[in-house]
Amino acid sequence: MRIFKALLKMEFLLTKRQLANLIMAIGMPVAFFLFFSGFMGEGLTKAIEAIYVRNYMITMAGFSSLSFAFFTFPFSMKDDQLSNRMQLLRHSPVPMWQYYLAKIIRILFYYCLAITVVFLTGHILRQVSMPIEQWMQSFLLLLGGATCFIPFGLLVSYFKNTELMSMVANICYMSLAVLGGMWMPITMFPKWLQGLSKLTPTYHLTQVILSPFANSFAVFSLIILIGYGIIMLVIAYLLSQKRHSI
Repeated sequence: MRIFKALLKMEFLLTKRQLANLIMAIGMPVAFFLFFSGFMGEGLTKAIEAIYVRNYMITMAGFSSLSFAFFTFPFSMKDDQLSNRMQLLRHSPVPMWQYYLAKIIRILFYYCLAITVVFLTGHILRQVSMPIEQWMQSFLLLLGGATCFIPFGLLVSYFKNTELMSMVANICYMSLAVLGGMWMPITMFPKWLQGLSKLTPTYHLTQVILSPFANSFAVFSLIILIGYGIIMLVIAYLLSQKRHSI
């Protein structure tokens, strides 16, 4: 347990060193939310405007969280590889599962922080109002749903250089966010693109996190989302085994 605490301490020391990146990862979606929600209600009744702003707040909280899965997590892993820290840990008595768990706890902390900041912004600056049960449901669904994307970040970390990692992460992050309906409803897309959108994990994440306001919970989307996470995790495991066998 002492070793695990030391690993956690190291992760949160890295948080202090990378504070600017953390602020950007949360600040950019908050800025997008404030900008687009400012004219989202043009031509709509107050009731419908409130629904659009609420839903946009929740999807922007998801968008903010995913940045940590696609950037913070894989680049933290890559830094450990380049500095030989991971190699040293593999040849030490430290169980590797503790190393990965410490990394994941750090990302979950970032998720909680991002969701809280976006929710507070929506409530204070855009007067988003919900029963406490819906706030909590939305928070937990965002936390759980975004966790399914951590294996995607693990896959990104297997690219050989940071330039390629950055390019792949940016393409995946932005394209999945837009295609999945996190920036705008997919009903605004052409029919052929809507079909493609429904295949993305971010579309199913959006369905899950907006479930508290639907007539029924998006069980199918939750299963698909978990399935994506498991498939990515299996691929990452196989790549890891192949790398260590060389």
